Amino acid sequence: MAPIQPVVPRHAATVCLLRDGERGVEVFVMRRKPSMSFAPRMYVYPGGAVDPEDSTVPIAAHSDLVEVGKSLSTSDPVSILAAAARETFEECGVLIALDAHGEAVDPATDLRADRSELVAGRTSFTQILDRRGLVVDDGSLVPLTHWITPEDESRRYDARFLVAGIPKGQRTYEVDGEADRVAWIRPIDAMTAWQSGELDMWIPTVATMRLLTETDSVTEALAAARKRTIVPRMPHPVETDGQVVWRVIHASTRQIIDDTQPLTEVDLGESGLI
Repeated sequence: MAPIQPVVPRHAATVCLLRDGERGVEVFVMRRKPSMSFAPRMYVYPGGAVDPEDSTVPIAAHSDLVEVGKSLSTSDPVSILAAAARETFEECGVLIALDAHGEAVDPATDLRADRSELVAGRTSFTQILDRRGLVVDDGSLVPLTHWITPEDESRRYDARFLVAGIPKGQRTYEVDGEADRVAWIRPIDAMTAWQSGELDMWIPTVATMRLLTETDSVTEALAAARKRTIVPRMPHPVETDGQVVWRVIHASTRQIIDDTQPLTEVDLGESGLI
């Protein structure tokens, strides 16, 4: 029997949206509704699949796009950055964009109608930005990590995780959609809740959350992210001493890059890791 050909993963972008809280940096998370066919009850960051139109979204080009592309292993960094900004706007109402003067979006601007039109498919992200004279603030979206769903999954994603501070004066708000709970939480508290079973997260979310525990402020988190060397990681079954365990491998070289504790079936969840 011929080996099964792995499903080609769909490109995706996820944003770890940060703010400075009274006891340190906090990250915005959402719990997916129990009724969702994919990842029910899992706590996630805002994010989703890249759309074809994302390559045409206007961006400020304040970042080194060549370096961003290398860091995220993509020939189309604009699509990843645009998708990250679009998904953040769709899922929590925060718009990471700049006006013609290079200033962040005026926090007094009511963008809820625009967001509703976008989610309903009656307008595009590009049209919203053009109408308001805005461009995506790509310089504020910093690559953090890169995970790819295991090859034996029927639904696969090639997900790039970015980190950004919430623009000054803006706030998240609860919107109807895929989530039934939202929260700002300290990464260390999220890790504690995950370890106790109170908060469900998949390994890429856990791994990313663990990185965020290493810093105490948004400024520190962004600075640390800019220093990171990012490689595409993928959970993969490896035979060790006659047993098959899950290890994290480099998705291109297929070398084991995380040889700590084997991942368990509980860690993997019902539908893979992403």
